[in-house]
Amino acid sequence: MDILEYFSSIPSIDKNTSFWMVRAKRGFFFDEFLREEFIAIGWNLLKKSTLSISLTSSQSKHLKKQIKDVYNESKPGTALNKCERFCYQVKEGDIAVLVDNRRVAFAQIGEYYESADPNLTVELEKEIHKQIEKANPNLDSFACPYIKRRKISVIRVLNAEDTMSPYLQSAMARNWHSLSDLNEYAELILSGCFDTFLYKGRLTMTFRVTQRDDINVLDLASFVLNSAKIVSNNHPEEVTVKTTLHSPGDIVLQIAQTLIDNPISIGIVFIAIFGGKIGNFESNSLIGTIKDIINSGYEREKKAIELRKLEAEANIAEQEALSKKLENIEKLKELQLSTADSYVEPLMDAAEKLQVQPSQSTILDITELMQKQSKSSDNRT
Repeated sequence: MDILEYFSSIPSIDKNTSFWMVRAKRGFFFDEFLREEFIAIGWNLLKKSTLSISLTSSQSKHLKKQIKDVYNESKPGTALNKCERFCYQVKEGDIAVLVDNRRVAFAQIGEYYESADPNLTVELEKEIHKQIEKANPNLDSFACPYIKRRKISVIRVLNAEDTMSPYLQSAMARNWHSLSDLNEYAELILSGCFDTFLYKGRLTMTFRVTQRDDINVLDLASFVLNSAKIVSNNHPEEVTVKTTLHSPGDIVLQIAQTLIDNPISIGIVFIAIFGGKIGNFESNSLIGTIKDIINSGYEREKKAIELRKLEAEANIAEQEALSKKLENIEKLKELQLSTADSYVEPLMDAAEKLQVQPSQSTILDITELMQKQSKSSDNRT
């Protein structure tokens, strides 16, 4: 992958994405869901062909009676609503939060299907439910008996030692339904999925602070301010911050997508924060690499514009516009180089004191990136 493609590979989440919590029956189906890449919901009596997006009053009444008779459900309407949601409201591209007793997984939801296994009967489902009520999660295991399923692609799994927003934890703890709408927690869920993402016109960057001692206010202020200055090209007033710091915890920075002039600024922040931790690079080599990346990025853009000027039978107005763009590129490059000189080193220092660590969802492989840039520099010399 080209070095600039690293900075342009930020996940962009469609604004129409919905977010769902899926419980794995006291956690017994959690590992199977991840391993076999599906989620499922019970009430095998009801298949998609049995349901519809808009049931009539009489159809709904009939199905509720069946659910009550077969499953002895005290709230058959709730069961019916969940099945309808799973079949018709959950859609491909939505994001699921899978909940275990100690772990949480995030996954992108795929197509709906129904298992063709003839052994997955209503009777088997009811029997497994009975056994689960008396089972020990640490000793017993059960295969999921549910027919109604959706494919998933796992994004990230959080174990007990990983940090997660306490607000999202609270939402999950309060809700024990098998399928629930979590749309009001969209950004918290996405921060759990990705360190950096674009959603509804905003760039969000999440940094995991692992410091367990008391946090020094100057270290925190330095980290936030220098990160904001770099990512916004020295307009920190355009950046907002959210923190869920409980030593450890998260720092979340947000900026309007339209204010990101160049994705290189995002990469600079990541290299400054994680470069020394992942590859043991010294501050001088990091700053040198950052400047090399800035120069090479703007040189590429300049060459593209100059080529456009040579190739195009552009009118005078277009030629003038391209010339103005070249002038602006030089100004932006100098601004970004100056920003790196001023803010990278204090950001590195603050990140070290806060023990900000990369996670498996970090968008940049810093070691590979640094090695590529080093080879590229050697080739040019």
